[in-house]
Amino acid sequence: MTKALRRYFNALRSNEKHIKNVENYLYGTMQNLFGVWWNKQAAREYATKHPDDERTWN
Repeated sequence: MTKALRRYFNALRSNEKHIKNVENYLYGTMQNLFGVWWNKQAAREYATKHPDDERTWN
C-alpha cells in the first residue's frame, strides 16, 4: 500500500500535469490496489482449498 501511495503522490508532484481530477485519480489508484490485493488473497485461499488443481500457483 505504501508503494501505491508513493506512486500516487509522485504523480501529483510531477511536472507532467496529466491528472485532471485528483480525487478520481486517487479513487482509481486505490481501486486498482485493492483489486490486486483481493485477487491475490482469493487465489491463495483457492490454492489452499484445492491443492491438487494444477491451475494454482503455489
